[in-house]
Amino acid sequence: MPLMALLLPVTLMLSAFAVNIAYIELSRTEMFICADSVTRAAGRDFAISGDKTNAMKVGRQAATLNTVNGLEMKLADSDFVFGEASRPDLSKRYSFDPSGKFPNAIEVTLRKTSSSTNGKLAIPLPMIFGGVSSIETTKTSRSNPLEADIAIVLDRSGSMAYAADEIADGTKPKSAPTGWAFGQAVPPNSRWLDAVASVNVFMAEIAKTPMKEQVSLSTYNTDAGTDVFLTTEQPPIVEAMGNYSKNFYSGGTNITSGLDCGRLTLLSSLSRPYAAKVMILLTDGINNVGTQAQVFAAAQTAADKKIILCTVTFSNEADKTTMAKIAQIGLGKYAHATSSADLQNVFKDIAKGLPLLLTQ
Repeated sequence: MPLMALLLPVTLMLSAFAVNIAYIELSRTEMFICADSVTRAAGRDFAISGDKTNAMKVGRQAATLNTVNGLEMKLADSDFVFGEASRPDLSKRYSFDPSGKFPNAIEVTLRKTSSSTNGKLAIPLPMIFGGVSSIETTKTSRSNPLEADIAIVLDRSGSMAYAADEIADGTKPKSAPTGWAFGQAVPPNSRWLDAVASVNVFMAEIAKTPMKEQVSLSTYNTDAGTDVFLTTEQPPIVEAMGNYSKNFYSGGTNITSGLDCGRLTLLSSLSRPYAAKVMILLTDGINNVGTQAQVFAAAQTAADKKIILCTVTFSNEADKTTMAKIAQIGLGKYAHATSSADLQNVFKDIAKGLPLLLTQ
């Protein structure tokens, strides 16, 4: 009996200690989940919009869905820190600079402290000795940037000189001036100019984000080539497309070579090893240089190099089935447009959907 009387308080204290430790670890796990959810939600919104205020709003909404001890976590503006994250190569971690000139990442800290709105973390069984009934704990999580190297691959075959609602039957395009011939400026209502306008919309959208995307331009007809290698500068791409607008030539539709050019660009020395690789391939027609098997083989080669393939068809003459299959092989998205406005919306949607596409 004396021994039991002596050991019972010790047993109770050890039991209380075990319960408290388990409770604290569970609470910290819930804080970890909440912090990651808040950071992921806020980081994705910031990557798309570049709006810090809205990113914090979205983060707070995520906090209401991921409670700690059954309670919603409150976050002050100071709990959100925007900064510049960079990673020189795959062998190193991201560094984070809160005072960086180009904010592209967000760090969120959840607090259960005496100075926070959430208060300290209460212990279920206060310790007998020391009178400890609560502790302070914090959890920090960071959303690093999902940067991408993007290869835009445009069809510049002869059919692109026609309007979207025309049939490319070999006659002169309806909007072409008297005496027009291939090699001169492309007609005003041409599919090519619609494609140029859509690429400009795409670049305007990605310019709004805090990410540092690199973009290249490759074009193809019977043959293919890369006009602008990966760069963060947009004027060279605008200039290259403008050169084709001034002197537009005829030719076939060699989708295989277009895919190969985009792939080689994304695997060049200018590509960043830590960046996701995305190719956007547009055509208004049917592959008529080489075989379908070669097209799918080129798509598979790109997919094997972890390149996401997004494909776009323009006009009702395009081979929708083949382009949809290419996107399926490359784990990307396929879209079809029948007008200039449709095409611009497609490119805008691709730009806005890049963060989600890269994280799936």
